[in-house]
Amino acid sequence: MEQLDLCNVIEIKKIREVLIHHPDLLSMFELLILVCNKRINEEKVVRRMPIEPNEEPDLESDSSGEVSD
Repeated sequence: MEQLDLCNVIEIKKIREVLIHHPDLLSMFELLILVCNKRINEEKVVRRMPIEPNEEPDLESDSSGEVSD
C-alpha cells in the first residue's frame, strides 16, 4: 500500500508559508505533520472481524414479467 504524506496537501504548504516568519510555530507544525503521517500510515491490527449474518436476497417479485390485459 502506498504511504500517505500530508506534505502533499496544498493547505499544508499554505500554512507553512504563513508560519515561515514564526519559527517556533513552524517547528511545532512540522512535528505535528510527522506525528500525523505516522498515525495515518500505521497498520491497525484487527483483532476480530464482526460476523455478519448471511441473508439471501429476495429474488421473487409479485409480477411474472408478463403484461396482463
